[in-house]
Amino acid sequence: MAENLSLSRYTYLFVSSKKKNLVYNSRTNTFLEVSDDLYKELLKCKDDKRNIRKIDIDVLSSLLKRKIIVEAMEDDDFLLEHQYETDRRSYSKYVLGLTLVPTLGCNFSCYYCFEEHKRMVTMNEETEDAVIAFINSHHESRQLALNWYGGEPLMAINTIERLLDKISQKTTLEMTKHSLITNGYFINNRVLALFKRYPLTKMQVTLDGSRERHNSIRKTKTDLYTYDKIIENTSRFIEEFPNTLVDIRVNIERNNKNDYYQVAEELREKWKQKNVRVYPGFLRIDNEQKTEYTSETLNHKEIEELLWDARQRNLLEIPLYPQSFCSKSCAANRQCAYIVGPEGEVYKCWNDVSDPQKIVGNIFTNKMTNKTLLNRYIVDTKWYNDPVCKKCFFLPICSGACAWYTLRNKYENGKYDLCTCTQKAPGMLDKCLESYYDSLL
Repeated sequence: MAENLSLSRYTYLFVSSKKKNLVYNSRTNTFLEVSDDLYKELLKCKDDKRNIRKIDIDVLSSLLKRKIIVEAMEDDDFLLEHQYETDRRSYSKYVLGLTLVPTLGCNFSCYYCFEEHKRMVTMNEETEDAVIAFINSHHESRQLALNWYGGEPLMAINTIERLLDKISQKTTLEMTKHSLITNGYFINNRVLALFKRYPLTKMQVTLDGSRERHNSIRKTKTDLYTYDKIIENTSRFIEEFPNTLVDIRVNIERNNKNDYYQVAEELREKWKQKNVRVYPGFLRIDNEQKTEYTSETLNHKEIEELLWDARQRNLLEIPLYPQSFCSKSCAANRQCAYIVGPEGEVYKCWNDVSDPQKIVGNIFTNKMTNKTLLNRYIVDTKWYNDPVCKKCFFLPICSGACAWYTLRNKYENGKYDLCTCTQKAPGMLDKCLESYYDSLL
């Protein structure tokens, strides 16, 4: 039997700072603390699988159960299972994911905005009715996950209100998720009243770092100090909607990375015990050729160090512990997920909004017109097309690469680092695993 066994490619051995011999398996996301003797035996098995025959039969049974040691082809069979689960979720039509862009207009002009071609255009009532028809055309769907995006969507509050009324009255899908991405400037009595009728499950508000930096970037012709207004508006929302998760995204780059700590400490104290998360949003600033990031963008190692430090300071609620990911999908590579622009144009990725070259279809005809781009997003961005991903120890606990940047690398001479796994930064895996293990104890 032992001749057909080997240490799984998803098994990792390390000694913690507390001198504990730990064996971790990313496939099962489980730990085993072992004796010095067994730890040495497993290290030998890593170099030569024939050493497995020396392991006690009862111990071997436990290692097999935890997938630390596996039978021949078992890891490869797991890959097929993982691929099947990815495709099953990617091609499911049960949930219709719909991001609506009621307007491309925005009251701010942030220098890093990727919507280069945005125009002051707002969805009209003819397009609203086409949205309803588009929803109703998805006969196999049972649930609706709805998100508002822009531009600044609250600049088109009339459109949002009409669409919500029409969705409520003229469609039959159960709305299981309802979210809004906003800069927070236009949250007012009317907005609050509307979302009391149609509650949000989540709202994201974006700040550009500290008060001073934010005000230097996000200003209007009549308001040079928007930070405090946005905080005041958000406070009103938080008080009136305790069941809505409010995410505060603090945009940072290399020049203002310490802003996150300042803002997070201030807002966590302000909204203590509230349903609020404050997290860093890492700006991805491209070079002129749009082939790689500029030096202003934090690199992978710097991002993970900041996340780890923020977690240790109890400023970050998002866990850095390994979590199992099966589908590794987003709207871009799910068949039944769309971003609909104000003129009825359809995109597959938020980053494509306003770019006429990235339109894949139109809701008025209910046809996908750019099938090449559509197929690239849905099929070509899958993890199993990358031989490096297929062999990676981190695969079971990786959320997957960004589909947008994957296509940039494949078709537009991009040189982006696609790996987003937190634990892959130098020295980070042992720290995360030890912290995870201690939390389990």
